[in-house]
Amino acid sequence: MEIACPQCAQVDQVQSVPAVFQGGQTTYRVQGPMTAIPAGDGVVYTASTHRGVSVTATAAALNPYPVLRGGGCFLTLALFLLIPAFVFVSFANEVLAENPAPTAGGRLGAAIGAWIFPFGAFALVALFAVLFVLRLRRNARIRRGIPDALAHWRQGWFCHRCGGVFLPRGELMSAASFRAQVWRAGGYAGVSRGG
Repeated sequence: MEIACPQCAQVDQVQSVPAVFQGGQTTYRVQGPMTAIPAGDGVVYTASTHRGVSVTATAAALNPYPVLRGGGCFLTLALFLLIPAFVFVSFANEVLAENPAPTAGGRLGAAIGAWIFPFGAFALVALFAVLFVLRLRRNARIRRGIPDALAHWRQGWFCHRCGGVFLPRGELMSAASFRAQVWRAGGYAGVSRGG
């Protein structure tokens, strides 16, 4: 089946969006020079190797869904900040026990002063915990929408001559407009690209 571009009416430079996306990714492996490292009575020769994937701008623009981001950094920060939070609680309790204020206003001021750092530390713990949960929810939303997004994405055709995407019996649109349609179909149009 030949599908012609709605703008130039040609078929020779038209390719399915999944094929353009796949063709725009190249896996590479680079090996560095050999290095001699003294080891005991001898020498060990090592070489550095780097592997990666090169993605063309067109393939990147046709990516069917946002990148999933890990949330482990937020969880690590929340757990790490629990230690100083509890240390601050201990200090606050010691300060209040050793320095009782004679008046009610003085006791209130001392309590507020002593508990400012523990409160701030626990607020940061709560903030990072909320960011972790939000990241998990964002990733789950993306995962749920992938099948619907891919179903719409697979219907697209790319014209290399005109540099645009179209659906059968549709008009030519930019890759960004097509990606926005795909993301709406997946239900994650409101998900930020980097977030």
